[in-house]
Amino acid sequence: MTLNIAAAAARIGRHLPEAELSLDNALLASARLMESMLLARQADGVEVFTGQSALVRLAKTQRTLLTSQHDMMRVHQELLSIGHEVKATADEPGRCPSGQLQDVELDRLSA
Repeated sequence: MTLNIAAAAARIGRHLPEAELSLDNALLASARLMESMLLARQADGVEVFTGQSALVRLAKTQRTLLTSQHDMMRVHQELLSIGHEVKATADEPGRCPSGQLQDVELDRLSA
């Protein structure tokens, strides 16, 4: 299946926001799970540190999702740059991440 540039750009334009939103949804779901796990520990008869290792693993998962979001923003920027190079993309204010996206060392947060 061969696509012309306009068709490829349109296809990417549909799928990129979907991929970005899926990461947001995964983070929201994991935050709701974290809340439920913490509330469950407060139930009568449950030890204070019950499920601590599961909470730590979930927090690690959330950090990984945040790193993935950051990488997805970089993908978005790179695709935007490529779109400009091949003249397949017009600027749409507010739809794209800032060109000044800073490198965030999320690994430092786990220390």
